[in-house]
Amino acid sequence: MTKTPLCENICYLRRRPIYPRIVSFIPDRTVLSNIAPWLASLTFLSVSIQLVQAEEVALQEEALWAFKPLSNPNRPEVETEEWVRNPIDAFILSKLEKSGLEPTSEADRQTLIRRASFDLIGLPPTPDEVADFVNDPRSDAYERLIDRLLDSPRYGERYARHWLDLVRYADSDGYKADQLRPNAWRYRDYVIESFNEDKPYSRFVEEQIAGDELYPDSDAAKMATGYLRLWPYEDNQPDMGRHWEAILNDMTDVTGDVFLGLSMKCARCHDHKFDPISQKDYYKLQSFFAALSPWEEVYLGGEDAEKAYQKQLSRWEEATVELRAEIEFIESASLKIGWDAAFAKLPPYVQDIVLKNERTPYEEQLARFAEKMIGWRSNKDLQKNIAKEDLEEWKALTSQLAEYDKIRPMERERVASVRDVGKRAPKVFVESKGKKAEVDPGYLAILGLEDPEIEPVPENPNTTGRRAALADWLTEGSNQLTTRVMANRLWQWHFGQGIVASSNDFGYLGDRPSHPELLDWLAVRFVEEGWSLKAMHRLIMTSSTYRQGSVNHNKLAERVDADTRLLWRMPVRRMDAEQLRDSMLFVGGDMDLAMGGPGVSEEDSSRRSIYVLNKRNKLRTMMNKFDTPDLHNSCHMRDVTTTALQALSLMNGEWSLTRAESFAERLLKIESDGVEKRIVAAYEIALGRTPEVEEIQLAQSFIEEPSSPDSWVDLCHVLLNTNEFIYIN
Repeated sequence: MTKTPLCENICYLRRRPIYPRIVSFIPDRTVLSNIAPWLASLTFLSVSIQLVQAEEVALQEEALWAFKPLSNPNRPEVETEEWVRNPIDAFILSKLEKSGLEPTSEADRQTLIRRASFDLIGLPPTPDEVADFVNDPRSDAYERLIDRLLDSPRYGERYARHWLDLVRYADSDGYKADQLRPNAWRYRDYVIESFNEDKPYSRFVEEQIAGDELYPDSDAAKMATGYLRLWPYEDNQPDMGRHWEAILNDMTDVTGDVFLGLSMKCARCHDHKFDPISQKDYYKLQSFFAALSPWEEVYLGGEDAEKAYQKQLSRWEEATVELRAEIEFIESASLKIGWDAAFAKLPPYVQDIVLKNERTPYEEQLARFAEKMIGWRSNKDLQKNIAKEDLEEWKALTSQLAEYDKIRPMERERVASVRDVGKRAPKVFVESKGKKAEVDPGYLAILGLEDPEIEPVPENPNTTGRRAALADWLTEGSNQLTTRVMANRLWQWHFGQGIVASSNDFGYLGDRPSHPELLDWLAVRFVEEGWSLKAMHRLIMTSSTYRQGSVNHNKLAERVDADTRLLWRMPVRRMDAEQLRDSMLFVGGDMDLAMGGPGVSEEDSSRRSIYVLNKRNKLRTMMNKFDTPDLHNSCHMRDVTTTALQALSLMNGEWSLTRAESFAERLLKIESDGVEKRIVAAYEIALGRTPEVEEIQLAQSFIEEPSSPDSWVDLCHVLLNTNEFIYIN
């Protein structure tokens, strides 16, 4: 767990017209005077150059906006006051007016309900829902719509997907073998339930970072610590020390990305080249996680469920004691063969650790890791290693044992979780100038905070309390990073882009906030609302800013703000992969809305896409063609590509054609004397609106044989391929 910095001195550019900085690996400050004239000769950069020490860089960077304490800005004054529904609108309109721009008029109700439905539940509204909303005369009809969608269990399924992208959730290990993780799905279900119940974000963070320390008896907290088990894992990597170091690095990197919005990984091997994050800061953050270890023996259900299980288990064990003894006698030789073979592949230093009776905390971590791998390999080859003369007897005995399954207790609900290896944590070191120094848990030096005094958790004496201390800091209302980062993510999930576009990087190389005062106002309001995500959804979605139309042919606005960063109109967005798959299932009437449970096949199941098995190395599926994330890294914003494979998949893919057939079957069940009623229904189901007269006539001419199902399949297939179906205004 030691690292050697690549350099101690850096030279950087104060202004960034072409390159943000030039990094020079200079071992000694005395050579700076020799290199400075050469740097100055690079006139094409048109910059002034200042050479500084790494420590001086940190002081210079202190002015970076993200590290400043939260402000609580006042609502700005605007000229068009009647447009302002809540303070969000005032912040947006103020910038628009300063740029000489005007907001777009409000979208019609059909557009609003389709937008809000996809936004909050990831599914299109039904024709009845559209009609009810469009014809609702009440002044608060829109607010009632938002409340209804937020109360839907589909909301948690939609917003869990955003979070799972961030934490690189997967149902498999990754690497070459990419073994399935049988209990990973419980973390996914925990996230869905947390969003649905509007769990305060502060509690949501605490449970994931330190649920085992803070809430050891909570089933939700047990599932939540699955966050700390989402790292890629190579089950045939014998060098446990190297592998564990990679896992700790991954945990540190993702925590920096997700909760702090900082590229901590850039400070792993040396001081960050652009942000005021030292290498020591990196390992101070990693020290919070230094004591944890994967833990498989964590069960749900509480004390009563455990007592009932143990009672039934005792009954089964008493009835099978002789049978099991005979089986274990035969298996023991096989297991020893497997154990010895797996043990022999371990590096000598890991073998020594495994054989030790007394271990340091770090050795205990590696020993648990090694024993898990050895045990898995031994059981994998169990039958193969049984002696031929014993194999038939073993099969007969196991068959006899299976006859007692009727009194054997059901397997307990197990979760993939973590615990600390004990009260003491392994030491963490960082190397600088050839000297190795121990690093304790602490915060970024730039924040000017005192590092925490770690205290044991009274309710859980066999843990260090380190992660509890980290969770406590992350969820302080005054934490400028945690609050800004999550407020920014909420904005991004509604508008397609955050106030800070680089929502995983609030540092020097990230984007600057388009509306910094609004971001701080939202962050403060988020805490005031009790960290309620639903309260923030409601606030954002009921603003005039969110209700704007998407169509506005304003040439000035297109020149001044081509990327719509000032939000003079609502950006048009393409459905993401899950929205597209789910919508095609939904309009065809095929969707299975069952919730929870193990992952399912994308191709063979009609359940929502949130429940599709996420294999890290499975890439050739319909959803992957539409930019699903890399499951090895935190994904704050998905790519939106336009490729031939996407068009071919929707036009010629077997799955897409099957969806069109289901859609056509649904239409043919509608009793109708002519074709018009079914054409209207097709538009209302797929596009959320009634077709124009010209569209009905065109569709009638397209359907050559109204009595032929194939004609209707073709019409449905066309509608599922239209931009209006795939894009959200």
